[in-house]
Amino acid sequence: RTYVRTYVRTYVRTYVRTYVRTYVRTYVRTYVRTYVRTYVRTYVRTYVVLFVRSSRRRRRRRRRRRRTSYVRTYVRTYVRTYVRTYYVRTYVRTYVRTYYYYYYVLLLLLLLRTTYVRTYVRTYVRTYVRTYVTYVVVVVVVVVVVVVVVRTTYDARATTTTTTTTTTTTTTTTTYVRTYVRTYVRTYVRTYVRTSSSSIYNK
Repeated sequence: RTYVRTYVRTYVRTYVRTYVRTYVRTYVRTYVRTYVRTYVRTYVRTYVVLFVRSSRRRRRRRRRRRRTSYVRTYVRTYVRTYVRTYYVRTYVRTYVRTYYYYYYVLLLLLLLRTTYVRTYVRTYVRTYVRTYVTYVVVVVVVVVVVVVVVRTTYDARATTTTTTTTTTTTTTTTTYVRTYVRTYVRTYVRTYVRTSSSSIYNK
């Protein structure tokens, strides 16, 4: 008895990969920055003027001293306010995967073929929203200038003057918005072909 066995195996593999990527990025940035600065400075000035008796003896009229005092106060204040509020981030990811698998056998040709078809679809959507809000702050700075003038004359009159100045400052709002959209599509196709044949000869 003689046995002759012949095995023929053929493998054919085909890979098809398709990548489609789409990026959409939108940036909207708005910066509004307001700085309010206030300085505090104080000036005090005093002037004193004295008048003495006249040197002429013929005038018996006696003059009193006249004294003038000058006081000036200047106030400047420094205020700086910066507020950064909150951070909002939204992330959305969508994943879609499709897988097809099937067999078919051809008995007449004694062929076994296996075909794989795989399709991957991935979609990524990312949205970033960043918001920076500067609170609206109202700062009232009062600058007071006081001028005191005291004059002494024959009838001893006194005069006082007071001046008040008010300053109002308002800050604004800052908004930062960022949107990020990403789309990812992947297609994966795999083809697998297997051929098997055998023959036996018997004597």
